[in-house]
Amino acid sequence: MRFENLEEAKVIRREKRFRLYINYKGKEILSYLPNPGRLVGIIYPSATVYIIKKEDNFRQTKFEAVLGTQNGNFVSLNAKLANNIFEENLFRFPVRAKELRKEFNYYGKRYDFLINNKILVEVKSVTLVENHIGMFPDAPTKRGAEHLEFMGDWIFEKWVVFVVQREDAKIVKPNKELDKRFYKATKNLKEKGGSFFAFNCYVDLNQIEFKEFIDVQI
Repeated sequence: MRFENLEEAKVIRREKRFRLYINYKGKEILSYLPNPGRLVGIIYPSATVYIIKKEDNFRQTKFEAVLGTQNGNFVSLNAKLANNIFEENLFRFPVRAKELRKEFNYYGKRYDFLINNKILVEVKSVTLVENHIGMFPDAPTKRGAEHLEFMGDWIFEKWVVFVVQREDAKIVKPNKELDKRFYKATKNLKEKGGSFFAFNCYVDLNQIEFKEFIDVQI
């Protein structure tokens, strides 16, 4: 997946979850931040971000934050990109996908994908990495825990895929200290036959792409 026409800016402050005030060419500008996570160590006053201008009359802001940096690594800030990246790399997974349904409804919950009317898939975007350990979530997620809890009743295959939108993670773990309910949901799902995958990504100012599969430790 390619990035085009990214420009550098500095963070002034974050307001709520999705509003980011930045210094762009000496002016204070409001940018959209497409990530509900805390982004500790990535988004803070004076931090460098890379933004793109969006020409859309229906948007409240004409700018969107695309990349941040941490410890010399570029970090993709758009949580929703994880689904696109997974879909682009589905051929790397142990399945021959003849049919792919998006936003499949099960138990009143909307899951990211259903493959071949059999494999229920939930994709998680990971941006928090400490000492080469990717952790999800970086903010408590009731919705994320509920999705995994209901997946346990799915009678066919069930996958959780962690897409680490940076390259410095060597393993992924559920963030037990931050969200015990999500941790418990992952553990229970594994006991019920759930499969867990993770991969990290090369990220630079031009693109984000698959790097390698890494272990998930629960």
